[in-house]
Amino acid sequence: MTKVTAARLVEMDDEIARLQAALLKHAERLARGEESEQPQPPIWSIEEQRAWSEALQAKVRNAMIVAWGGEAAYDAVVSQGEAMRQARREADRSIAIVHVTVVEELLRSAIERYFPGRHSDPEIIDRLFDPMRYGPLNTFTARVDIAFALGIVGSGARKALKLIAEIRNKFAHKLEIHSFDHPDVTKLIDKLKYIDFAITGPDAEGLMHLWNRSPNSEVTSGSGWRASDNPFDHRGKFEKTCGFPQHSLRTSVPGSTHPDLHQK
Repeated sequence: MTKVTAARLVEMDDEIARLQAALLKHAERLARGEESEQPQPPIWSIEEQRAWSEALQAKVRNAMIVAWGGEAAYDAVVSQGEAMRQARREADRSIAIVHVTVVEELLRSAIERYFPGRHSDPEIIDRLFDPMRYGPLNTFTARVDIAFALGIVGSGARKALKLIAEIRNKFAHKLEIHSFDHPDVTKLIDKLKYIDFAITGPDAEGLMHLWNRSPNSEVTSGSGWRASDNPFDHRGKFEKTCGFPQHSLRTSVPGSTHPDLHQK
């Protein structure tokens, strides 16, 4: 097998850049009604294709690590995403537990940004969140309260987060509850008013109009919905309420008020 050198990878990047430029010019000529010959991609060996693909994946990963603030943060995002994708293939109980666990982890990360000591002595910070050592921030409710006290979340988010935690506990501690349509769960979901605009859109139509027009359209970023992913049923409203603050908690920083987390 021929090894693809770093210099060759640079040449391949240049070939891709030239192809992209040629394709753009080709599209412009076609738009003007002119004849244009379709640019052909460079011919690479199997080894070169594999090496370039692996190098691209590494570049993307490194860019994501920088964007998320370090490898540990990036790994957490990846594991959280995979856990939620797996849960969506399983029962409602998995959805409830995994979604709230992800929010719980993100609450911890957001709170930790207020602790300068996490860099000099991370073990002390771990102890605050450790349930085995009775850390004062080991419960979801305690994290929500301290997040409110620090100004990370507003009163609306605080109420919504405590409601999703209560719903999670229903699934975790009552074996007879296995569906979001169980009466004990629906009466809690009906109280989730805080993030209604995340489901209906910023205006009276918004996302609701898109959903009613085409329930199977991919109107969410990247993943889209299946026919069973109705954002207006009980499960859908729970998932949206959990999912909406996740990015906001990831990007919240001390000294700033994130509008998504302070929306009434």
